Amino acid sequence: MSAGVLTSAMHFESAADPKVEYTAMLLGATGNVGGQILDQLVQSPLCKKVVVVTRRNVAELANPKVRQVVVNMDTLEAELAPHARGVDIAFAAFGVGKGSAKMADEEVRRIEITYPTAFASAARAGGARVLAMMTSAGANSQSSTKYLRNMGDKEKKSEELAFDFLGLYRPAMILGNSNTPSALGLVMPLIHWAMPSRLHSIHKNDLARAMVAQSEQALLALAQGKGPAAPAVKILEYMEMEPFFVAQDRRAT
Repeated sequence: MSAGVLTSAMHFESAADPKVEYTAMLLGATGNVGGQILDQLVQSPLCKKVVVVTRRNVAELANPKVRQVVVNMDTLEAELAPHARGVDIAFAAFGVGKGSAKMADEEVRRIEITYPTAFASAARAGGARVLAMMTSAGANSQSSTKYLRNMGDKEKKSEELAFDFLGLYRPAMILGNSNTPSALGLVMPLIHWAMPSRLHSIHKNDLARAMVAQSEQALLALAQGKGPAAPAVKILEYMEMEPFFVAQDRRAT
């Protein structure tokens, strides 16, 4: 079901708008995009607490707003359940990406699909109304490309959980991360004119900002009773994420 109907109801710019504080839960905080999502959440005056799900304690994530929950990923859902109570928004930016070619298919699917789905399921059971799930441009469970097929399966599993609002974020090449040569940050925007918009490169900061801002807007609309009566799914490709971009925040990494 399209969530376009939410757009007109979501405005955080006006000082007259009511504010909705929330608790977030994040999977993937030690990754390139997940780290930026965590920064956005810590800086947001609306986010009062972030439950960060990790496989080990990470000292660098320490912050008064952050509560780390260390889990065994193979029993993630059961272990996370008591910590997910009261969560409003869940963010999943977790996976191995296109560098998974040398890994066994079963291991790739466990990381790309099983773990994020278990995380999302725990969040939903804990009361979360909004899920932001990072997948990929071209995600399609019927694709002949294994990576895109996995991304499509991840999306289908997310939809089955029936969040009140599910945002599926489909970046193409992600700039500013440790896996992408910095020179591409200069080259890629120069050839965007020749590419379909859904394949435009996106800086990790812009992607993180879009995921947090859209999720906050969706939660506000739901809290105001302006969201759809049934679960809504919104696919966000480059053009849908672009309104959230902040050029000066594309810091070199």
